Amino acid sequence: MRLQVQAADPPKAGATLTTDEVSLFQGNRIVCVWRLRQVSRLYRAAIVIDDLGQDLRAAHELIAVPYSLTFSILPNLPASRQTAETANRAGREVMLHLPMEPLAAQVNPGEGAIRVGMRSPEVDRLIETDLASVPYVAGVNNHMGSRATSDPALMAAVMKELASRRLYFIDSRTTAFTVALDAARRAGIPAFYRSVFLDDTESVEYTLGQLKRLRTDVEEHGEALAIGHPHPTTITALHEFLPELERDDVEVVPASTLAGAPEAPRIAAAPVRSNGRQD
Repeated sequence: MRLQVQAADPPKAGATLTTDEVSLFQGNRIVCVWRLRQVSRLYRAAIVIDDLGQDLRAAHELIAVPYSLTFSILPNLPASRQTAETANRAGREVMLHLPMEPLAAQVNPGEGAIRVGMRSPEVDRLIETDLASVPYVAGVNNHMGSRATSDPALMAAVMKELASRRLYFIDSRTTAFTVALDAARRAGIPAFYRSVFLDDTESVEYTLGQLKRLRTDVEEHGEALAIGHPHPTTITALHEFLPELERDDVEVVPASTLAGAPEAPRIAAAPVRSNGRQD
């Protein structure tokens, strides 16, 4: 095996940034080629896909999107474990989509939900049980939870347990009254927040518009995170838009990259945008 590095494109007059090509040879046969392009600044976006675990179809369709999407899997569903295993084998990051109490009492967030009034031992037990059904978890974000994430005591208990397990947290921000991000930061765990929902309306056109909003947020702040769902329209929009995002020097990274960035604790979350949902 040998490596060969050469300029992939002739430099333009006055240019200081270059594109190099790295080739891996076995004998005289090229095994693999990487193109390395210098950029003046690399922007970063994370895209979390929620509500996985019902079946494996969605996981396979998302793995076919050739970017580092983060798979957020609901616990205790028929394909929760298999989805996590499939994502892990494909090199995708796995999160637990932790059910939490919504505002509407008639809405069921699902089995294993964290609810207002629970004490730390019960919170710890539920998180342990939920994690047992979703292997390879690196972090957690809330499923629903507008009531739960507004409760400081409950969020402190959740973050204490996540800290003990060295997990990061992404605040899905389903309510303007969330205290979850602040609680995570006080607990000293890596944390970040959602700035864009991709598919409150299930249409390719709508999701493309939200992906453009994500790009605007990234250009303004250097990094941003979006949350979507495994709808066919969302997957189609991702296939269409992500190459354009890459051409704009925006790297799609796992959610842990944003949560664990040294500057993350200093980034103030923008006000929650109205999105028609209070779950």
